Amino acid sequence: MAEPNLGEPASYLVLGGGAPVYSCDGEEVGVVERVLAEPEIDIFEGIVLDTSVLPGGHRFVGADQVEEIFEKGVLLKCDRAGAEALQERAEHEPNG
Repeated sequence: MAEPNLGEPASYLVLGGGAPVYSCDGEEVGVVERVLAEPEIDIFEGIVLDTSVLPGGHRFVGADQVEEIFEKGVLLKCDRAGAEALQERAEHEPNG
């Protein structure tokens, strides 16, 4: 499957909620619920993935699991099965 057209590479600073998230094999696995970062010290921690197209709830995607951020979405390093195996958000962050 071909990669979706996500536009030009971009920074996490311009990434917004609702942006589509794709696995490395080009399948949409959800949308960005929110970006986890500390912009004042330029640290990108990851995203919360709304997995309405996958079983379960929100998933945590660590910065090391993000291949690239684009103007129109996010590309992950993992395939669809890997995205399904990501930690549920509640397990990663006790404050939810």
